[in-house]
Amino acid sequence: MVDAAETERALSTVAAGHRAVATRLDGATVVDGRLRADGDPLTAERLATAAEAAVAEAGGDADTRVRPSGDRIRPGEPVVVAVRPAVLGAPLARTFVVDGGGGWDRRAAVAVEMAHDAVSRVAEPGRPAGRLVDEAVAELGAYGLTPTEDPVARTAAGDPIDRSDETPLAAGQVFVLDPTAVDPDPAADRGRIRIGAFYAVTESGCRVLGDLPTSLSPDAYR
Repeated sequence: MVDAAETERALSTVAAGHRAVATRLDGATVVDGRLRADGDPLTAERLATAAEAAVAEAGGDADTRVRPSGDRIRPGEPVVVAVRPAVLGAPLARTFVVDGGGGWDRRAAVAVEMAHDAVSRVAEPGRPAGRLVDEAVAELGAYGLTPTEDPVARTAAGDPIDRSDETPLAAGQVFVLDPTAVDPDPAADRGRIRIGAFYAVTESGCRVLGDLPTSLSPDAYR
């Protein structure tokens, strides 16, 4: 079982990857409705490469996924960056919005943050693991949002935690809460807001691992 100390060491390198992406997004310019950096279109591939190079420089190894894929990086559109350290089975995700209007994306971010808050209040030894998912999904629903098909919670090894999972949480266990909120109306096509965090179960509850910001604004990661 991956312990909290090992997870925190891995997350410290992953944080460098997220900060590298945030720096590029923060410095990007808008040309013809697309984001550009150093004169070239800012693409998902370029962002992923920047993240993995920063993780390597920090002494780690990671695999990065960016959504939306390709060169569809536009102002006001949520950009989801999931960086998975090689020593862990689950990624750490953040969502960035350049020149966001503060409307739907902000409401969705608040809903995801409230999902984390609800889970952190109930996660304790002896609680069924499936309760983590129930609490997160309930909070998203309270804001009129739904989760995607992606797992809401995982073990540190990357195994999805199902709502029906009655396995009791144990002190020392590490889990990942990774809710992704979308508009329930598919026609809205607003993108997705995904913010993840690793938690360690303690004798008296749980604590979040790492100190990476959760803001949608790239400049918050300076």
